[in-house]
Amino acid sequence: MKQCKNTFPLGQSGFSLIELIVYLAILTVLMSAVVISFHGTTYRVFQQSGIAETKIETDVGLELLRSDLEHAGFGLPWQSTTNMNYTEPVPLAGASTDIPRALISEDLSANSHNGADYLVIRATNVIRGVSGQKWGYVGRKIDHTIDVQSMSSDVFENTDRVIVLRPETSNGVYRQLVMDGATYATQPTLAEMATFAPDATPNDPDGERYLVYGVNDASIKRPFNRTDYFISAANVPTLCAPNTGVLVKVTANQANDNLSLPMPIVDCVADFQIIYYRDTNGDGGWDLRSDANGLAGLSAEQIRNQVKAIRCYLLTHEGGKDDHFTYANNAINVGEVDTDGTTLLAGRSFTLDTIIGGNWANYRWKVVSLAVTPKNLK
Repeated sequence: MKQCKNTFPLGQSGFSLIELIVYLAILTVLMSAVVISFHGTTYRVFQQSGIAETKIETDVGLELLRSDLEHAGFGLPWQSTTNMNYTEPVPLAGASTDIPRALISEDLSANSHNGADYLVIRATNVIRGVSGQKWGYVGRKIDHTIDVQSMSSDVFENTDRVIVLRPETSNGVYRQLVMDGATYATQPTLAEMATFAPDATPNDPDGERYLVYGVNDASIKRPFNRTDYFISAANVPTLCAPNTGVLVKVTANQANDNLSLPMPIVDCVADFQIIYYRDTNGDGGWDLRSDANGLAGLSAEQIRNQVKAIRCYLLTHEGGKDDHFTYANNAINVGEVDTDGTTLLAGRSFTLDTIIGGNWANYRWKVVSLAVTPKNLK
């Protein structure tokens, strides 16, 4: 039997134990650096994604609020020949004899989380139903028969329930509701419109025409629709800071005077402030800045004539909690601030440490503003 001989050349051998230990130590340091860098990058990506997502959701939600504010007053009667005789939900319900006010709000409201403002908008098209988006005319054809024309993208259907307004009866008498409380709702059919169409004249089809506004697809208890905006403390996402809520939109149910299930608009909202810019001297420009209580006691006509612009301010935070971030100030001005950047002109100073508490400083707080010029008050 042959003996196996060592085939390694003289003077050569494998790695020593010390060399292996040094190699492993260097590899461990490098891998640790890679892991730490990867973790930091992943964390920053997660934070930036949360911030971007918050911005997108906030922008989408505020566009709905903007649309409703711009349409405030759309389809509302300015006068009535009879007692209005309607009911609506609380809070901020109008009296049954009131001409409906396009806007009304409450400062430090008990009905809004953290004592934030509560906003009510009245118009026929502030509901999500298709019927509320329709409007048109009722007049007479050349043969004096009734003619109903839809001026919106969707034509009237027999399932729609509408109100009828007379645009002008005499100098100073405009948008008069030609229906009383017992007959608010009518279908836009020729037979149903017979009672509310203008009288036949020799000028037909160029005679008088009445305005027709869709309100609902069922019975109507009031000649308008209503939507409310406020902060709700229910169903708040877990990523939101403690004691924040959700800005929601609810609509008044025509059938039972209840408010609908809240529709979330913006998450993680700590405060909601409303500021009105009003023309009280009739010169066409605003001369008074007022908070959410500024419209209290004003009539529907005064609100139409005075409100020139509306600004809404929301205090929210971008992304979720960040233990590596510290917010500097414990108080934030939510509202209109003077040119010095600190003096609060309207709104309120929100104290984060008192109201939010806990880890308030580990959130990226931000005030989001929305400026709107109402387009349907006049």
